[in-house]
Amino acid sequence: MGRTRARRPHRLALVVAAIAVLVGVGLLISPWDGLVVVVAWVLIGGGVVAGVLTLFFVRTPSS
Repeated sequence: MGRTRARRPHRLALVVAAIAVLVGVGLLISPWDGLVVVVAWVLIGGGVVAGVLTLFFVRTPSS
């Protein structure tokens, strides 16, 4: 039988979480003010939480 490629959706989730954190930091250092700061902190917090949950669920056994 041929080898099937293992699917690794956690890599995509980690990349998206890292992008969210980077965009949030970029918005924080931008000259814009007001609601942009709130959106930046939400992106940073969401990215960190998504990354932590992804790493947690990758390490837990599936059975």
